[in-house]
Amino acid sequence: MTFQQPSPQNNRRTSGTLSRTSIFLYCAYISTCLEDRAWSFCVSLCMVLMGGMRVVSIEQLFEGVLQMILSGYLGKLFDGLSRKRAILTVVPLNNLSICAAAGLIITCLSIDATSPWYIMCLVLAMCMCAVNRLFLNAEKFITSRDWVMVLGDDRTLSNMNATLLTLDQFTNVIAPLFTGALVTWVGLRETVGIFGIASLVSMTSKSIFLRLIYISNPLLQVKKDKKEEITTDPFSNSRLNESVVKTYWRQASFSAAFGMALLFMTVMGFDGLAVGYGSSAGLPEFIIGAFRSFGSLTAILGAFSYAFFEKRYSVATSGLLGLVVQQFFAMMAVVSVFLPGSPMDLGGYFGNFTAGGWWHDMVHSFNGNNGTNFDPHVDWNHFSSDGVSLVSIFVFLIAIASARYGLWCLDLAITHIMQVTVPERERNTVFGMHNALCNTFSVLKDVLVIILPLPATFAICIFISYGFVTVGHMFFVYYLVKTNSIWTVGRRISQIEEKEQTEEYARL
Repeated sequence: MTFQQPSPQNNRRTSGTLSRTSIFLYCAYISTCLEDRAWSFCVSLCMVLMGGMRVVSIEQLFEGVLQMILSGYLGKLFDGLSRKRAILTVVPLNNLSICAAAGLIITCLSIDATSPWYIMCLVLAMCMCAVNRLFLNAEKFITSRDWVMVLGDDRTLSNMNATLLTLDQFTNVIAPLFTGALVTWVGLRETVGIFGIASLVSMTSKSIFLRLIYISNPLLQVKKDKKEEITTDPFSNSRLNESVVKTYWRQASFSAAFGMALLFMTVMGFDGLAVGYGSSAGLPEFIIGAFRSFGSLTAILGAFSYAFFEKRYSVATSGLLGLVVQQFFAMMAVVSVFLPGSPMDLGGYFGNFTAGGWWHDMVHSFNGNNGTNFDPHVDWNHFSSDGVSLVSIFVFLIAIASARYGLWCLDLAITHIMQVTVPERERNTVFGMHNALCNTFSVLKDVLVIILPLPATFAICIFISYGFVTVGHMFFVYYLVKTNSIWTVGRRISQIEEKEQTEEYARL
């Protein structure tokens, strides 16, 4: 079986036009990724400082819930708009929400934690960060899922997808290091202000590049003729009014996409939780930032590997490679909780657990008394922090950083499958609903950490995360078996095409 290819009209471009517009697209996308990676790491540092891992989880919960509720409907709205109106909507809302959140966070860092204004500003800052995440992801999906299908073709799609991911991960290499250095140099509050101003510069640069892409490509200025779709699909009229959930569910790529969504129910990723867990173990922020950068480097290697194996073998081969690598390092992360220095103490925690004590800690999450110490005393000669071994946390961070190689191989494979099988008229709806589903599982992860916020119970979160990752892998394998794509694993494209030609001749 081969995947459906983009329509022939998408191939009617000269190589020069494709090269020029690709550069503009990459410039706009790297601006989006820079503001995303630097700002999200800065917000994680702020939330850890102001309230520890529970406040980090609550802030991520705000982001996840808003995307879970609105992402699919926002995608459906954009499917009904021109590409110009859609991008003109998301870019300003994305960047201006960063400015608003920056102002509120600076206020929180400037006033006493006992002030009634503190909690109000902190909650409003979380809300603005959630709005920013909603429209930032919408901007990424429009450019990297929809626009790229118009600017590329079946020969260049995998390379463009891999390049966009590489740019994203490259910014994730430099942004944490730059942010950590900036915080050390000028302070956390001043860094937040710098990023708020920088978001306005980013908005201007993106607008210029996106406008150059749009005016130079007529195919971006029109979508497929609806009358033509109705002629070829007698169910088009009824599908215009169906729910976003049903549109997502009836896609041929549903099982693979659902498997990818399950991977978001994990604490084994470099979000704010990993930052908080590393800080609780006594690691300085520049070490955590270095691990995060290493994770981005492995993701870039995964993107290049995906492009290499997809071109020479198949999408299924690339996806299964990523699955095996991610599964191995996920097991390594599970093993880390049993190594020296592990904070796991389930017996001690549940032996002293009371509902009243848990509720008291939950109610007082925002009062500033749960902040993480940012002045650890690390003894590198004995590889310990305040007398506690760093073996467990180092193995955990190495595992989740290395697993990103497999994660992004698998992510690109599933994204490729979705891009070439989802109709253009439903692309934003499906990817919007997919983002909503991913964030649904991400919200479940945040709820889990809110319930079990201490490093002593973080092992439970790791065990549950491993279960969801494994089930997600099983859904991807099921998709390959169901679509008969499993037989393409390890076989070169020339062999696959030769077999399909032989079968076609046999049918004739």
